[in-house]
Amino acid sequence: MKPRRDIWVAVALLVVLVLVTIAAGIQENRQAEKPAYSSLSPQANGALALRDWLTGMGYQTLPDGLVVFAPPAEARLIFVLEPFDVIEDEISLLDEWVQRGNTLVISGVGPGARLFAHYYQFSMQISATPMPRMFFQNPLLASSMANKAVNLNTEYVLVASRNEYVAHLGHGDQPVLVSFRQGRGQVILSSAPYMFSNRGLKETGMPELTLNTLRLAENNGPVWFDEWHHGLRGINTEVSGPTQWLARTPIGHALLFVAGVIFLGLLLQGRLFGRPVPPTHEIRRRAPLEYIRAIANLGRRAGHRRDVMAQYYAALKRGLGKRYRLDPTLPDQEYVALLGKYNPTIDQAVLLELLANLQKDHPGEAEMVKLASETAEWLKNK
Repeated sequence: MKPRRDIWVAVALLVVLVLVTIAAGIQENRQAEKPAYSSLSPQANGALALRDWLTGMGYQTLPDGLVVFAPPAEARLIFVLEPFDVIEDEISLLDEWVQRGNTLVISGVGPGARLFAHYYQFSMQISATPMPRMFFQNPLLASSMANKAVNLNTEYVLVASRNEYVAHLGHGDQPVLVSFRQGRGQVILSSAPYMFSNRGLKETGMPELTLNTLRLAENNGPVWFDEWHHGLRGINTEVSGPTQWLARTPIGHALLFVAGVIFLGLLLQGRLFGRPVPPTHEIRRRAPLEYIRAIANLGRRAGHRRDVMAQYYAALKRGLGKRYRLDPTLPDQEYVALLGKYNPTIDQAVLLELLANLQKDHPGEAEMVKLASETAEWLKNK
């Protein structure tokens, strides 16, 4: 390999290493960024302040990182804040947990929250009128509030398809916070997740509103924040085969990376992975004459002489009468007589004899060859 090509191969491998390093850094940064309303996010739209606040008030917060989604059996209060990647089977699991006597708080306006709302016979719509302030519609919720109206920074309202619910906060007949019984438990549904965010809890009156909302729950047991629907999934450390070992372990990742670099180097160098194997025997195409002989031998074995002679008979009459538009199905005597009128030079007796011989029942092979030759001569000189 030429030195210049060696340089290009080295440069290409270096570029690949740089790109892989950059991609790994970008992926790590993305993983470090927490989604909106995650209880692990310190950003303004996160909910870490709510988690720390509940811990400070004596609530036990359960750990995250499920390998398979299932509500913790010991949890008594679950927060589902602006979820995504929601499927109905997971909602059913949460609903079964609620009906055993627990409280579920759902807040959001995205597709995941809308799916939860639809499951519980609610929908979310943009308010037809501006809602700069929300008013309390339940005295119990506003019992310790100095202000009787708050700004929840939302334009979505809840539209119910069920009758059994209590509206706690809204604008006129447009609620944004409701609660309802579900089995032995309770569901609190809100289209204003801002009240649970880090920024929202800093506003005047918002902590009291959040605390009063929590008091709607009938028990004060352990609290679990649903981070599963924020993309936080546990890693199954069990390895059941070499494929999972390569895909899940750092050593496996390193081996895959080294194998990829080696393959790329061989590909750029243009080296073969093995010698070309010649065919075991030379492949020769058959000549056209061999095909003709094979068809002839096949016809001889099948005894198709009579059919061959009938074909020559029909071809002779069609070929001689084509110029004069004679019907080849005419009897031989009439056909030859008409042909003689148009072409007096033909020997009518010889032609009649040839036509008669072509209609014999059991012609010999030599006779068939002779008659075929005579037919070809007549067609040639027509």
